[in-house]
Amino acid sequence: MEQIALTTPTVTNGITATELYKLVSQPAHNSAGDAPLEWPEGTISLDETNQTLIWELNDYGNLPITLSRSENEWVAMAPIVAVESVKNTAELNEVLLRQGIALPLASVGIVEIDGHDFYVAYGQLFGDSKLESICAELHATASAAMDVAELIQTHFA
Repeated sequence: MEQIALTTPTVTNGITATELYKLVSQPAHNSAGDAPLEWPEGTISLDETNQTLIWELNDYGNLPITLSRSENEWVAMAPIVAVESVKNTAELNEVLLRQGIALPLASVGIVEIDGHDFYVAYGQLFGDSKLESICAELHATASAAMDVAELIQTHFA
């Protein structure tokens, strides 16, 4: 298999989560001397059955984030807080809907995790997105999760 340098614009052409895991956990070196992609710092594991990479991001306060591959897209998702932990969900929902545009490259929603509803930050990309785009989406989703967590802690906890 040909190694892909992570420093050049590389279309993934439907790369699997398993292949991306190998690239991220054992990055190739670029002979051109370009700086490598700055994937989020943290521990990474692979759920091969679900085509999902799972990070615990050190540089975002040990935030867990997943990157899942489906047939036509990548979805990055970070849980923020259990809905039941928020004092006034109606007000928070309105605030989030009104400032949604202020969260670049990410969205906020509610997803059931282990039988409980959680606010999550998420972002979606085409399945053939460039590695640079996937990397940027992970950072954007993590950053949005941190911003929303701060908002909740400050006004709704």
